[in-house]
Formats: sequence, structure tokens, C-alpha cells
Amino acid sequence: MILITYLFFAFSALPTMAQERAQHEVHSLNWVINTAPPFHIVNGPLAGQGICDALINVIDAHLPELNSERLVLPQSRIRKQFERKEDQCFPCMIYRPIPGDTIQSKPTHFYYPHGIITTSEKAEVIKKRHGHPVRLASLMSDRVFRFGYPDGRHYPAVQHILDSTEQSSTTRITHTGENATVAILSMIKKGRIDYTLEYQILHNFELAEHATSNLVFLPVAETQGQHVLGAVGCTNTEWGQAAIQKINQVLPQVRQHPEFLQVLALWFNDEPESAPYFELLRSRVWQTTD
Repeated sequence: MILITYLFFAFSALPTMAQERAQHEVHSLNWVINTAPPFHIVNGPLAGQGICDALINVIDAHLPELNSERLVLPQSRIRKQFERKEDQCFPCMIYRPIPGDTIQSKPTHFYYPHGIITTSEKAEVIKKRHGHPVRLASLMSDRVFRFGYPDGRHYPAVQHILDSTEQSSTTRITHTGENATVAILSMIKKGRIDYTLEYQILHNFELAEHATSNLVFLPVAETQGQHVLGAVGCTNTEWGQAAIQKINQVLPQVRQHPEFLQVLALWFNDEPESAPYFELLRSRVWQTTD
């Protein structure tokens, strides 16, 4: 009788276990993107040539069994949806080996570290007052200069400097809504703010759009010699974990796909380090993260 009862419960549990597995099967990749060139470029002559536009394209091509949906949202809303555990994936996250609200794929590529974008005129003053490369902690404490950045933006390598620096609302300005990164650059050119903290690729995008731009990029002392690994991030749920597992399976092919490499070459066209970008990409990503 005991054996019969045990077998009854064991077999009666099988449909429930199968249902649970079915609930966490991934049938579609729910991509969320924001208007932040050159990560995503949604309009203009360079539309679709963003780094993460190409990354999505190539991942989708290597996972043809999955449907793909893309939704353009402000960065602040994307962050809140991750916190609410909504099933979604953001293709351009900073790689973190320990999951939080999101779980990351293996690294996809790397970025040179953040630096200062300002006008050529302000750059000379900043260098005289805060060095070259710029001492970010010193600059952030200087109330003469107004710092602007997109709402919801975080800078893991130097966030502690931003958090520990007291600034008033007149010296630290955030921009909300669509096209925040480009809007920040426009505010610098119009003199409404003095500088922002960004990747050099955003300055490269500015030069691609406006060849006579007076904006310049200054390296930051606190991030010299560092690099930032990029990765796909999905919600840290069973759905997201399953999605990342599928993405990781095709990443070796995705990383070296011609479409993705062509876009990386478009935006990482300078050489702030001794070796070319693709040589460093091979050693920092391809050979160390598979």
C-alpha cells in the first residue's frame, strides 16, 4: 500500500513539473532599447548602425527558433521594469559576474573607460585646474563647472565618486526622456552645462554627425588603464536565466560575426591604448570568457 501511494503521488506530480518547465521555456526575446547612440541609433543617416542594434540582429539570426520583439523606452523605465521583474533583455549592459535584478550573458565586447566630454575652450580650463588626465574627484567638487548626465545613468567604476561628491541642483543636472545622451551634448554646446561623463564612442558619434563639432574628449585619471566589459542583461527570473543560457550558447559565433565586427570598427576607430581595438578584443573577450 505504501509503495502504491508513493507511486501515485510521484506520477501525479509529473504534469505539474512539466507545466512549470513549459512556463519557463523561452519562445521570444523581449528586447528593450533606448535612444542612446551609438549603442542604439533609431533615426538619421546612421539608423540601425548602433553597436547594440547590430548585436541584437546577430543574436536573433543565430536563434531563429525564437521570436524577437523590440521596444524603445527611456532608460529610467527600463531600470524600473527590471526591478519589477518584468521579462525583458537589454543588449548593452555592463558585465557583472554576480546577478542582481539582472543576469548577464558572457561578455560580448569591451569599451574603453569613461572620460569627460566638454567644449575645446572649457577643456583647457579643466586641464589647468584638474590635470590631464582629469582628476574626476577634483572636477566633481569644483562648483564652477556644471555636470550633466542622462537620468538613470550609472557609472560603476566611478559611481562612488559621484555619490560622495555633494553638488547642488545647479551644478548637477539630469536629462530625462528620449535622446538624453544627444540632448546632453547639445546642452554642452549651448553652454547650459559644462561637461558630461561618457564613453569615447559617444564623442566619435558626435564627430560622425557633426564634423566641425567643438566638443572634445578628455581621459579621466581614476579610470586610466581600465576597460569595461559589455554584456546582454536579462531580468533575473527563470525566464531571464533561460534566455541568457540560449544567448550564451551562440555567443562565440555572435562575437565574431562580420556584421557585429563591422559596427565595432565603425565606433572604436581610435586607439587610446598601445594595441588596436580588435587585438585587445581578442585577448580580453574572445580568449578569456569562453
